[in-house]
Amino acid sequence: MAGTYYTNKVLDAPIIKSPWQHQIIDDSLPYDVFARLQSQCEQFLNLDTQGNLKFIFPHEFKDYGIDLYDDVHSIGTQILEKAENLTRDLYENPRWYGGLTVYAHISITPPLPYKFDIHEEGMEKIWSSVTYVAPIRNVGTKMYTAKDEKTFVSEAEWKPNSTFVFCGQKGVTWHSYESSESTNRITLNYFLMSDRRGKRFI
Repeated sequence: MAGTYYTNKVLDAPIIKSPWQHQIIDDSLPYDVFARLQSQCEQFLNLDTQGNLKFIFPHEFKDYGIDLYDDVHSIGTQILEKAENLTRDLYENPRWYGGLTVYAHISITPPLPYKFDIHEEGMEKIWSSVTYVAPIRNVGTKMYTAKDEKTFVSEAEWKPNSTFVFCGQKGVTWHSYESSESTNRITLNYFLMSDRRGKRFI
């Protein structure tokens, strides 16, 4: 199943310590699953989002002819089941909440001048993953040591079917993203987070 494949890839990936703990996983989805995901998401490359960030949630997949609900659900289920392995077993001092849920969506980021500015990650999130889908070339995720572009250190470079993972920490995990191309930037995102506001996807 896609979920077991995905979580095993994450669990086997080394922790990169600079500028703060994160992982970069190549070929993070099974080839056949990613090929379908990429092909079915190409419809979003030129979607007019009115210059705003847009999310496609799993319950909306059928509306867009996306047949990956079961695969995306399988991954989310494994993330929740292996929450401690993905966080406490790998990362130093990750956030933790008594009740957890998984939030998932396909994210469509419009081209510049839109930019998701430097932020540390919402306090409700304990673990975040972003899988790069389309186009072939774009900007990945930029990492900083403070909320200041002058503190840029490195980029989790854009490569289709690679995934950027980290555990958000207040005042530490500063990052930003944008699309440098004339088309939208498409990613598949999962977040392990507190269920204080209710269950999300899983």
